Amino acid sequence: MRVATRDFATYNEIMTQDTLKRHIKEAITETLHDNRDAVRDLMAEVLEDVALRQAISEGENSKPVTREAVMRALKARK
Repeated sequence: MRVATRDFATYNEIMTQDTLKRHIKEAITETLHDNRDAVRDLMAEVLEDVALRQAISEGENSKPVTREAVMRALKARK
């Protein structure tokens, strides 16, 4: 019976709000640290999606241009 009582006491300690918050923060920090490449790739995709969405929105509100005008603008940037 002692083990069950100890497990219950441990459960109560873990479930206090501050302790639970600390454990969640530690878990998230450890996960982010252990999976840096995956997090970096995910953030890059999110930023690309945001930039694409913004470009589409801006394009919807601008006048059409020819392909040649786009190519000239791109060449001028080099």
